[in-house]
Amino acid sequence: MTFSDAQVLGWIEAWFWPLVRIGGVLATAPVLGARVVPARIRVALAVLLTLALAPMLPEAPLIEAFTAAWWFETVKQLLIGVAMGFVLMLVFEAVVLAGELTAYGMGLSFAQLVDPLRGAGTPVVGQLLMIAGTLLFLASGGHLRLIEALATSFQTMPVGTPGFDLDAFHMLALWGGQLFVGGVQISLPVVIALLLVNLAFGVMSRSAPALSAMSVGFPIALAAGLLLLRFSLPTLQAVMEQLLDQAFALIGQLIAQPTAGGGDV
Repeated sequence: MTFSDAQVLGWIEAWFWPLVRIGGVLATAPVLGARVVPARIRVALAVLLTLALAPMLPEAPLIEAFTAAWWFETVKQLLIGVAMGFVLMLVFEAVVLAGELTAYGMGLSFAQLVDPLRGAGTPVVGQLLMIAGTLLFLASGGHLRLIEALATSFQTMPVGTPGFDLDAFHMLALWGGQLFVGGVQISLPVVIALLLVNLAFGVMSRSAPALSAMSVGFPIALAAGLLLLRFSLPTLQAVMEQLLDQAFALIGQLIAQPTAGGGDV
């Protein structure tokens, strides 16, 4: 039994294109694509997802390897995956921003830790909220919804179809504003309460100049901030669930079949 070069190339590309898109998602998606997860684990997970999804996908067009069209299709599949993971990553960045805003009011902006999920310095309050957000993401089945959206993307935007159009990039740019909106929504109750605490201590220090801002004000702000964080966790859950629903709705719009003549990229 002999096989032609075209047949062998078709079999390889039937697995290669899904692997590229799945790899793009795992490179940027929260939790699954965190830096704390070893690269070998992410590669193994991408291969397993490819083995599970590839037999159910539409037949991919045959493109000669290492030509300009082949490289363009590779970049396009990678871009689709990276965009899907990027949308979800901004939800977690909003949680980190809320932690930073809260830490400034508590006087803990100088207390920095290396966040293993992001590979960057984060205030301890942001680290706490990030852990809580990660647990909420997993408990609500966010990772399963991401895999479901990934499988759906191969049906609505199969390999060989036009990629993102200009409207898709415009929606991604607008979604970046949700980082600041979500961060303010999560931190606003605590920030306002801490502002009132600091204002009250300012009045006390004016009436009693002997009170030291560092020896008395810092412990009060720290204790009040920790207490307020305890009661603000339901707000974190509500806002994060709302942001996740919006993120998956946006992913559904991005991977929808593009209309003809819509400025494809």
